[in-house]
Amino acid sequence: MTGDERKTKAELIAELDGLRARLDHGHGEAGPPDADELPLFIFEMDLEGTFRFANRYALESFGYSEADLRGGLTLPDIIHRDSIHRVRHNLARLLSGQDFEQEEYKAVRRDGTTLPVKVYSQPMRQDGEIIGVRGVVIDVSEIRMVEDALRKSESHYRTLFETTGTAMVLLGRDAVIKSCNSQFCLISGCMREDIEGKMSWMDFVPLDERERMTRYQEYREKRIGDPPTDYEFNFLTKDGKHRRIHLFVRNVPGTDDRVCSLIDVTERDETLRALRKSEERYQLMARGANDGLWDWYLGSNECFYSPRYREILGYTEEEFPNHMDSWLNSLHPDDREKALAANKDCIDGKVEQFQVEFRQIHKDGSIRWILGRGGSSRDENGKVYRISGSHTDITQRKFNERTTHALYAISTAVNTTRDLRELYQTIHAIIGEVIEAKNFFIAMRDEERDILRFVYFQDEMDDYFDIPNISDPGQSSLTIHVFRTAAPLHLSQADPDAESRMASIGVIGTPPAAWLGVPLRQGDRVVGAMVVQDYENPRRYSGEAATFLTAVSEQVAMAIERKTIEEALTRLNEDLEDKVEQRTAEIEARKAELEEANRRLMTLDEIKSSMVSSVSHELRTPLTSIRGFAKLCAKDFSRYFIPLAEGDKLSAKGSRIQGNLQIIDTEGERLTRLINDFLDINRIESGKACWNDEILNPAEIIRDAVASASGGFDASKSVELDTVLTDTARRIHADPDKIKQLLINLLNNAHKFTRQGRVTVTMREQDGLLTVSVSDTGSGIPEDEIGYIFEKFHKSRLGDTVRNVEQGTGLGLAICKEIVEHYGGIIRVESALGQGSVFTFTLPTVPADGNTCPG
Repeated sequence: MTGDERKTKAELIAELDGLRARLDHGHGEAGPPDADELPLFIFEMDLEGTFRFANRYALESFGYSEADLRGGLTLPDIIHRDSIHRVRHNLARLLSGQDFEQEEYKAVRRDGTTLPVKVYSQPMRQDGEIIGVRGVVIDVSEIRMVEDALRKSESHYRTLFETTGTAMVLLGRDAVIKSCNSQFCLISGCMREDIEGKMSWMDFVPLDERERMTRYQEYREKRIGDPPTDYEFNFLTKDGKHRRIHLFVRNVPGTDDRVCSLIDVTERDETLRALRKSEERYQLMARGANDGLWDWYLGSNECFYSPRYREILGYTEEEFPNHMDSWLNSLHPDDREKALAANKDCIDGKVEQFQVEFRQIHKDGSIRWILGRGGSSRDENGKVYRISGSHTDITQRKFNERTTHALYAISTAVNTTRDLRELYQTIHAIIGEVIEAKNFFIAMRDEERDILRFVYFQDEMDDYFDIPNISDPGQSSLTIHVFRTAAPLHLSQADPDAESRMASIGVIGTPPAAWLGVPLRQGDRVVGAMVVQDYENPRRYSGEAATFLTAVSEQVAMAIERKTIEEALTRLNEDLEDKVEQRTAEIEARKAELEEANRRLMTLDEIKSSMVSSVSHELRTPLTSIRGFAKLCAKDFSRYFIPLAEGDKLSAKGSRIQGNLQIIDTEGERLTRLINDFLDINRIESGKACWNDEILNPAEIIRDAVASASGGFDASKSVELDTVLTDTARRIHADPDKIKQLLINLLNNAHKFTRQGRVTVTMREQDGLLTVSVSDTGSGIPEDEIGYIFEKFHKSRLGDTVRNVEQGTGLGLAICKEIVEHYGGIIRVESALGQGSVFTFTLPTVPADGNTCPG
């Protein structure tokens, strides 16, 4: 191979290197555009050594398929064991920071055959982190074979010609193709026997390319100028399609023949077009983004700044040259150390990437908040030689954050400060964290006295005083102007008309270099003003400061209002506390009196209970004798005197005496029931009742009570008594006599008020409650009496009974209520006049498992 030929090959490899670099910027996870069609071995591999992508050309060349790739094709599958250690060593170097790697290794196909390859590779990054390696593999076996053949003998020319891997033709002076290799046949689509000695080179050149090709050949034959020895043109295939070909032309020394090497770059051109579109798209996005780009070469200290970078800071290229000092000089003094430390960590290799927020000074003196991001590049020795990144203007974001923080801090200050004075100091401190507020005051209107009061005043030049008669149009000042116009006012001596404006409005005290005031509103009313001022820097306050102060003014006004109300409430509470203490003393005295009265009442109640018990017992003794002697007299009278009566007059007299004796017994029985009821209700209320509780079967108790009350129903014969009981029910824990008394009272009450019809007792159990109902078809209860039916001594205005034979005590239902409530139950009544009544009570059942019992 001649020197010229070696140079051409080197140029070709360099071009492939450039293509690889452009491919690297033009594709994502799925590989480069049309990578499957490129006659190159293109791959992407993760950090574990597993191939994520390989183009079809590479897979077919190594004897693998897409399925093998998906199944997990790894580095040892294609790299020979003799080279695997060196590959891994070089990969480690590459991933440790070396930006580009190219090495030659021994590869192995699936069938076990080996081949030499050259690998061009570099790290893949995502969000600044290395996630793998991508690159291009070139089969150099043919080149190595050709080089070996050339070194041995010129007789190997045919081998070179045929196996170079590049389409080649040998042309005579007349441009007839003397010979061609198989690769040319593949590109042209023609058979070798149809080409050699039969077809001209122009048969493969389109009409629009022939004039240029003929001119080059003429220059070459006549040695005119320096015609190109390699260039691109459109190649015409057998089927009439065009392929883009890179042509290399060399004259064969000592002959008129020419050797042409052809590389099909059709897919490359399509890829490059896609890359150009991608690059254009990236440039458009970069121009449209809010980011400024920078690139710092550490050795020369040169730093490239993009136009957008300078635009953020308001500088031209001449004012902000491409040198690191430009950035250093623009740093805010308070953030210089933080920004330099972040860059230094990256330069020293402690981190691959960094992110830091800091301030830079704009050309006009204002402050810009910057979010700086950067990453490092390393040389072949792993040393960082370059860092680059972007600057994002986050001034508005920081302004919004500080405004939000200030609003929250002011709102919470109401709860954390003791009084208005401390609240004003806190508000001053909060505002001073965002804008310069060395000179700051708050003025509030006193409507009653027509005064503008400076409730808080901090100023390095003047002392404060209240402004009277603010409703007088002749009274003026900058603060009064804000109050009257209800609009922010920003004045700066940097403005040409500042002095005339201040003079027209009126200035009290030392004229400021910059003055900014905003109104304080409570609803639709302007109640005051808040002001900051500076005596030195006329550009101290920008539109951003005015926006901030306006944004927090409403919260400030609200906080002042709440604190004012809070202090008023505190004073009111103190007054109320004094009154409450006085009233409490009176109540305590009254409470002592009531407690003494209650003790006396309890004593009287005990005396009453003892008296009722004693009187009841004393009454029952003679009453028993009265009833006994009345029954004995009635019996003797019927046996001995009635038979002696003669005549109607004596018979009538005898019957009357019998009736009177019966009345004595009946009323005595009624009086006995009354006494017993008195005793029962007295014992229950006084807590002296005896409750002999036990586990009961509710169905059995109900049946016993119904049996006891059935005598009265049988005697009347006009009222039927029914029961509807469940076969099984959970047990209850109660005194059987008390439950029986409860049921008999309800049954007797239902019987007394039912002339004819039915009285029904039902029982059901659900959710741990036993429910028993006694319903009748009697006269019912008036609606206005239902609320009093369970009170002691209450009797219906319809009469005690429908029969007007017996008179009740008015204690039976009260006793029922006391018994039910003693066991934690509820008793209630539902009734409608003329439609009967339903008395229902509930009792809790025993919660233990297995407490069901037969009915």
